[in-house]
Amino acid sequence: MKKYLYMICLAVGMNVFSTGCDNILDVEPNNGIEMNEAITDANSAARAVQGIYSAFQSSDYYGLAYLFYQDLYADNLYFDGTFTTHAEIGNRRINPSNLQIADTWGSIYTAIGRANWVIQSVEALESLSPEEKAAFTGEAKFLRALAYFDLVKVFGGVPIITRVPTNPDEVQSEGRSTEAEVYALIEQDLREAETSLAGTENPQQPYAASGLAATALLARVYLQQGKWGQAADRANLVINNGPYRLANNFRDIFSTTGNTQDASTEEVIFELAFSRDDQNALASSSAAPGSLGQRFYVDFDFYDELVASADEGDTRLESSVIFDPQYEVVKIRKYNDVINNGDNVPIIRLAEMYLIRAEANARMAAAGAAPSRAVIDDINAIRNRAGLSEAAPSTNEDALQEILTQRRYEFAFEGMRFMDLKRYNLTCEVLDFCPASGTDLDNTFRDLWPIPLQQIETNPNLAPQNRGY
Repeated sequence: MKKYLYMICLAVGMNVFSTGCDNILDVEPNNGIEMNEAITDANSAARAVQGIYSAFQSSDYYGLAYLFYQDLYADNLYFDGTFTTHAEIGNRRINPSNLQIADTWGSIYTAIGRANWVIQSVEALESLSPEEKAAFTGEAKFLRALAYFDLVKVFGGVPIITRVPTNPDEVQSEGRSTEAEVYALIEQDLREAETSLAGTENPQQPYAASGLAATALLARVYLQQGKWGQAADRANLVINNGPYRLANNFRDIFSTTGNTQDASTEEVIFELAFSRDDQNALASSSAAPGSLGQRFYVDFDFYDELVASADEGDTRLESSVIFDPQYEVVKIRKYNDVINNGDNVPIIRLAEMYLIRAEANARMAAAGAAPSRAVIDDINAIRNRAGLSEAAPSTNEDALQEILTQRRYEFAFEGMRFMDLKRYNLTCEVLDFCPASGTDLDNTFRDLWPIPLQQIETNPNLAPQNRGY
């Protein structure tokens, strides 16, 4: 591992200097570029891009922690293991010294650092054609945008790093940017990826970034910021111009394992591929009794809601969760490859585009007015696929509540719930993140996670810490 280019160590993320370079770069050659194989041609550039995807597959990121934390910190999951790091998330009382939060921060910046390295190296490479450069940099910018969005929605303003540093001090002294500045970078990267990757969509192989994947992610980013018109426009582009369609059977979306297989549906716009040789921990962490350290189970109140919806015909219950009568827990079923831990992880699906378009259009209209036919049709596209009868909300306010409900049932354990509650301003009502009243504590600060204490100790310019921590 000592042969690895030192520049990679500097590029992979801010936690390099506290965790050590060797650990971060301890990967197989197909996920890293050795010193004598720095990016010099299309083949080495392609391998470097694969290294970015590998960072997203970390168990600290989409391989377990970050993905499940979006439901655990909300109201879809609870934790029943012995790891105090997970328990703090489940209790919604995160200590700034939480090592898992620090590792997740580091993993996300690892992905960003690798993306920066690809972008900088490829743009300087004269042997590549303009088309090849556009393809490689577009893919890297899509992934960098996704990583920054994952940071900003839980930490708020974070350091923006878009270059490969030449020495540790350049990274260790980087201060925090504002949320607005982070979102501006995300939007810029995605708009460039839309153009660079236009026409690369392949619904049978959704394991790489594409032009419409960038469009779809941009719709999500616009929605979270309250840019309703732009969100609706981007979602509309994906629905009307893409080669995607809703799966007839909800369960089929989660039935593929490994990136050597074609997708079983044409609904997934972008997903991370895992296999028995490149595992995640999603299925095993919800298998009873499983490891004492990691046991993520479905909240019983949420399970009761799913059961009530199933009584009305909803097929998503049996595809999403399963009750274990022996241990009296409800396990996650979307990821159920306990033997190989090779379940693929959908990141963006067409169903989300219908609900983004519906929500954005409903929010742009008067709350008490009757929803448009288009809003109702988009809601019912999701309800109908789930086996439910058509909804007929009488006002846009009712439509928004129905959209939130469908998003909860549709995207459970796919990393959506916490950002949905924040966007709907429901973290006080649902999670008790309420402003101070009388002798009550002000818990509104918990809408953000703490910046890892280890990072602030390494880089004082990250201060001040997020309020309340």
